[in-house]
Amino acid sequence: MSDALGEIVDQLAEALREDPVLVDPVFGNGRTDEVHEALGDVVDGLGFPAYVVMVPRPPGLSANDPDRELATLLHEELGGDGVYAVMTDPVGYGETLAGFGAVPDPSQRFVSRLELYPDGGSDVDLSAAGVLARELELVAALDAGEDVTREEVDAYAEQAVWRNPPEWDLDYEVPTAGAYAVFMTMAFVAVAGCAWLVLRNLARWRETAPEKTLQPGLATGPAPTAVEGPAQVRARAEAELDDLAQQLAATAGTAQPDDVRVLVDGSYDTARAVLERTGSDAKDLDDLVGALVLTRVAGRALTARRRRTTPYRPCFFDPRHGEGVRERTVPVGDRELTVPACGTCGQTGSQAHGQAHAQAPRPMLLPGGLLGRERPWYELDTVWARTGYGAFVDDLWDHVATELRSAR
Repeated sequence: MSDALGEIVDQLAEALREDPVLVDPVFGNGRTDEVHEALGDVVDGLGFPAYVVMVPRPPGLSANDPDRELATLLHEELGGDGVYAVMTDPVGYGETLAGFGAVPDPSQRFVSRLELYPDGGSDVDLSAAGVLARELELVAALDAGEDVTREEVDAYAEQAVWRNPPEWDLDYEVPTAGAYAVFMTMAFVAVAGCAWLVLRNLARWRETAPEKTLQPGLATGPAPTAVEGPAQVRARAEAELDDLAQQLAATAGTAQPDDVRVLVDGSYDTARAVLERTGSDAKDLDDLVGALVLTRVAGRALTARRRRTTPYRPCFFDPRHGEGVRERTVPVGDRELTVPACGTCGQTGSQAHGQAHAQAPRPMLLPGGLLGRERPWYELDTVWARTGYGAFVDDLWDHVATELRSAR
């Protein structure tokens, strides 16, 4: 075992000593806390020791059966009896349940599942967490001598916490100036579902994409090579917010459509609230960038009532890059999603000096994940990931304001 893999196993084992359920946000279905709590309830009710490990695959594991190897390494580190439910592939699923010591034999579930689903399809509509929850409880039921029906197994997909998000129309079009309506009744699950599909598949895309380009900095035109840190982003957001306040004061009393007024005022007030509650450390970068995006959304909307223009949408890969002046498609399952991208991130191979391949944009990285490593912002379970910094919703401010109220 390599030193790097050994260090990761040590960290995972230490985390499991504190909590037998580990769910990285990329497996969280857009609501990691709820999934974690539900899996914890499953483990508590099994009647035998069990551990759930849902983390991106650590480097250095065997190619043949990496999940079983990880389960074995964790058992060697922790000792004792236990069933280890391990999943390290956020796209292909493929769960492993490995038993060590005086615990039920997890392999007995295969016979029952084959009898219930002779033609396959047992995982249809289930999320990754739903698969593990069902398999653990199936092992417990069979060990207790209980009969399990297909209806009982199918019932897992009827529970929101275990269900895959529904299929989505993932075509993205930059709205026109007339498409500023604020959709106050948009269901949260729709936002979470779309965001989860994106982040789940972008994780795999980053692993297989060609060499990445240099990460450009914060700009609305051609992107420089420097990247602004949290303090610089805060300074820029505060300066642009002050400029916006002067514009609002200058246009006070001027008639404007209700939807524009709601969007401008809501985005401005929410940006102020985010800055007031946010520090200037690396962990605050996503909120600081969000405040900047909200400010620019308000500024563009204020301009839109005077002349025809499109809403402000930041570069999806790193909103610090500025406006998404181009579009780029990324794989989402068996289809593609088109997202706004800056001039650099939006370049394909044919656009980038005749190169043979499209360059993979380098996303904004934030501290996160179970091991504390930096992760792309869209792989974390935040309001920014669920909304795509406005790529998936027209009323970004409303989602952020709701998040702020719930955090009080």
